[in-house]
Amino acid sequence: MTSALLPTNATPWERVLADAMLIPPVVSSAITAMRRVKYVSPRPSMLPYLVWEYGLGELTPYVPNLYNLIDQGVRWQRLRGTVSAVAVGLAWVGYSATLEEAWTGRRFWNSFQLRFPSLPVRDLPDLEQIEGVTGLSVPKRSILRRGVFQYNVGAVEAESTRLDTSLLDHESGVAVTQAGTIWSFGRTHSFDHTLSEAEGQTIGNWLEPVEGGPLLWMSIETPWEEAEFAWDEDAASQRQSVMAGWFVGQAIHLRLADAEGATIGYRRCRAVRAVRLEFDGAYAFGADTYNPLPGGGLLYLEAMTQFGDASEITCGRISVLVGAARAAGVTPGRLWLEPDELVGGNEIAEQVVDIPLRATVREQFKILMRF
Repeated sequence: MTSALLPTNATPWERVLADAMLIPPVVSSAITAMRRVKYVSPRPSMLPYLVWEYGLGELTPYVPNLYNLIDQGVRWQRLRGTVSAVAVGLAWVGYSATLEEAWTGRRFWNSFQLRFPSLPVRDLPDLEQIEGVTGLSVPKRSILRRGVFQYNVGAVEAESTRLDTSLLDHESGVAVTQAGTIWSFGRTHSFDHTLSEAEGQTIGNWLEPVEGGPLLWMSIETPWEEAEFAWDEDAASQRQSVMAGWFVGQAIHLRLADAEGATIGYRRCRAVRAVRLEFDGAYAFGADTYNPLPGGGLLYLEAMTQFGDASEITCGRISVLVGAARAAGVTPGRLWLEPDELVGGNEIAEQVVDIPLRATVREQFKILMRF
């Protein structure tokens, strides 16, 4: 009873009044719960009002989980305008990135780019969410110019020269959102393939393996003066050199197809080289590097799609197309060809893949062919 807490000189009336004003335990617990309800476990129906109360309404288009927004929103407001606020905002949409400010000598010195440690899962709506939370987290003067992962070609600083405003004065990337932010992403796919006899016979490049004897010149069509291998090499190495060198100078394309085998398009290989394993080589394949050398016993093939070559479709198969020709009316020099713009040729080295093609991602394909 609360009257027991009164001083000894309290009147009977004061004691009765104190007991009459005693709050029942059920009411007391309810008052305590009301104080905690919006901080500990607010109901879903309360979330919009709490977002308004905390002044976080501008974030709701980009942060779908209002519980996370309310839980960390006050801390974000205190950090707003700093790099830490960007980290908190990106965490809401499931990402992290390093902020890199532009060189102070550039015209847009107040811009910056985000370097992601991994490729964003989707273009939309993920990139719009990243733009939104980042733009609200940085100072008003700062502008998100670009986001990059793996493929990142910067602009050449060529102010007041003939190269100014040329293609070299632009960064890699493409804009796919209304805000116009540039996104430059890359992804690498590596395949190790051994040319089979059936594939070699199909393209007309096959020499029987040599076991214990020399490689006979009557078995190959390479004139002696064009041979790229030393005369004292072993027969197996000579065979590999001849077969790898045969591809150099050929019309080689990479065929991209869907899971059912329908052609998505063709990309011309930008590297067709006979190579040899060497330290600090020009081409990286996995943990090893290879150098293009005359008489190399391995074949290195590389093709890379351009931004927007194909998007919103999943590539289910790739293969190397040898000896194909452009269809009538297709101008030379084009790297990406539609399904009806290439005719003929023979396919080898088919690989089953699962690659969702996107407008913001340049897909790099590397094939190391053995003989």
